[in-house]
Amino acid sequence: MPPSINPIIEEGPITHSMPLDGQVIYDPMLDGGCDSMPMGSCGCGDHGCDGGCGAVSYGGCDGIGCGSGVCHNGDPMCGEYNDCDVMRPCMTLCWPQDGWFSAEYLLWWQDGMALPPLVSTDVLPSQRFPNDPGRVLYGGQDVLTDNMDGLRLKFGFWLDKCHTWGIGAEGFGIGEETDSYRASGADSQFLGRPFINVANGSVEDQQQVAFPNQLAGTVAVDVDSRLRGWGINLRHLRRSETSCSQGVFCGCPEHTCERFEYLVGFRQVELREGVRITEDLASIPTAPDTTVLQYDIFDDFRTRNQFNGLDLGWMYKRTRGYWTFDALIRLGVGNTRQRVSIDGETSIDGGAAEKGGLLAQNSNIGEYSRDEFSVLPQLDLTLGYQVTEQLRATFGYTFLYWSNVVRPGDHIDRRVDTAQLPNGTTPATPVLADYPAFEFDNTDYWAQGISFGGEYRW
Repeated sequence: MPPSINPIIEEGPITHSMPLDGQVIYDPMLDGGCDSMPMGSCGCGDHGCDGGCGAVSYGGCDGIGCGSGVCHNGDPMCGEYNDCDVMRPCMTLCWPQDGWFSAEYLLWWQDGMALPPLVSTDVLPSQRFPNDPGRVLYGGQDVLTDNMDGLRLKFGFWLDKCHTWGIGAEGFGIGEETDSYRASGADSQFLGRPFINVANGSVEDQQQVAFPNQLAGTVAVDVDSRLRGWGINLRHLRRSETSCSQGVFCGCPEHTCERFEYLVGFRQVELREGVRITEDLASIPTAPDTTVLQYDIFDDFRTRNQFNGLDLGWMYKRTRGYWTFDALIRLGVGNTRQRVSIDGETSIDGGAAEKGGLLAQNSNIGEYSRDEFSVLPQLDLTLGYQVTEQLRATFGYTFLYWSNVVRPGDHIDRRVDTAQLPNGTTPATPVLADYPAFEFDNTDYWAQGISFGGEYRW
């Protein structure tokens, strides 16, 4: 004897756009509340087994049964609730009765950071073509294009038994992604840092790092990037449907549930990045002068973008047997606080550090900040498999876009007046002291990737 069948759901697939017998549609904006809803359609619940479709028990061929296959009153996993019209805000120290928690491992990629030529090698500078920086060893292309590892956590609870109002929060973090380059005179006899010499007619030039019988040294470039974010939102069920449908790989009809929700809340996302160039130089003495000069030089460029704004979203969820599919479209609208920090120093023979390296000089060293309007849309697609009535394994994809950000590679000005260099000799007075210059340069940023995780609901 099969379990009793919910009389509201009738057997047969949906073949029309209009509600048929056996299709229950709940619109909280139009219906008179949960008391007017048929049993088993109260927001579709979270797993939505209704005891079967027609003569099919346990919710279809692959549905997870609740108890004996018939939903029990008050079981939120089955979509049935008692006293659905009673709001239960968690204003005390009690644990929320209905809620969710998920954890996901993130494997993402981001928009690469563009860098100008920073390290090059070539034959003697006098043998180079005009405006030729030499053979570029590092820079002149995008870096930080490898995958990034991260973690995302989500938590929330429902304010009512019908699961029509809820509060959710989430946070994610991408581990610091780095890229580095090292070179010395042992790698190339001619090693230098290319720049545009404005004091000599704005032509390509090099600050020598290694040169035969004159200079031995090393140069290093370190690049880093970190992405973080968190948000809180209010969720509201706009519409839900329960019905029976014919499966593609399963001949018998089974229970399906669809939810449509709106989200509104607050969101903050932060992107921090940096580029640091260091040099350790030593002159090679020639007789009769045996003096060895030591130079320690660094240039440092750092940016920080912090978005704060309104977060609007639309969520769709479909449950069918063991499987679930979630789609979330979000749009963040607000302000991005942009910060750029430039610093540089030169120390000669271990003496006191002087302000200025090569690409960071008095003309551009400093702290700069401003506010820019930004939009931050995001798409999340998640496929889930119900392991138990409360535990779901998930696999997902995320795409995030962010307008109007600043990145350190865009704020490295290769135009240099050599008279500003701490070790410069001629001319005594800067010719064009405005170079290297600083100017805000906006760009767009994106990150995308896949996720693996699990969700627990109670």
